[in-house]
Amino acid sequence: MSADITIHQAAEKAHQVELINLLIESHPHQLQGSEISTLASLMAKLSGDVCAFLQEEIVVLEANS
Repeated sequence: MSADITIHQAAEKAHQVELINLLIESHPHQLQGSEISTLASLMAKLSGDVCAFLQEEIVVLEANS
């Protein structure tokens, strides 16, 4: 079974996580606690989707080897 997202979507989500990290790193004192919490939740969702995709791809690759 293939993942619910494509490799291109996984790459886009990973890029979004990177950009959020750069935003937090560049402007740590300009973000309120609630904003950081919201960004952390978004990062968890995005990175979780990428992780699930990669785990499914590993299973497929191992099954085909």
